[in-house]
Amino acid sequence: MSVLAAIAYDPTTAVTKATSAALAMTALDTSNLRCVFAAPANGRVMVRLNGTIHGATTFPQVLLGVLEGSTVRARMAPNGYLNGTALATTFLKIEALIPIGGLTPGATYTWDAAYGVETLVASTGIKYGGPNNATTNDGFGAFIFEVWDTA
Repeated sequence: MSVLAAIAYDPTTAVTKATSAALAMTALDTSNLRCVFAAPANGRVMVRLNGTIHGATTFPQVLLGVLEGSTVRARMAPNGYLNGTALATTFLKIEALIPIGGLTPGATYTWDAAYGVETLVASTGIKYGGPNNATTNDGFGAFIFEVWDTA
């Protein structure tokens, strides 16, 4: 497999996308988490989305996916990887690998990384970015959005 488009967006100021209210699929950031690519000859790609949920001792149920304009191209419940004990300061790494077919070979597509909230938890969010300092719980790392050729 080869990468067609990839973004690791890690701004210096932390970003929080609230997961404390139900939400239909919504683009995370149409300026910085948008991939533009040409569809491969087989018309199939694999999308990888990777981020962090933070803020409570329990975690919301979210969907990660891709939007093409306002059209949901794909979405799924991501895998969650808890690193340590579930505390309000613990990061829950989330990752979705989504195969998408039916693309027109050679056509250019513009997709936005997106999320939806199915089951909310107060005080939580998908978080990314933040300063590079010695203060705990204010840096979350990059949100990663990749589109891969499956050939």
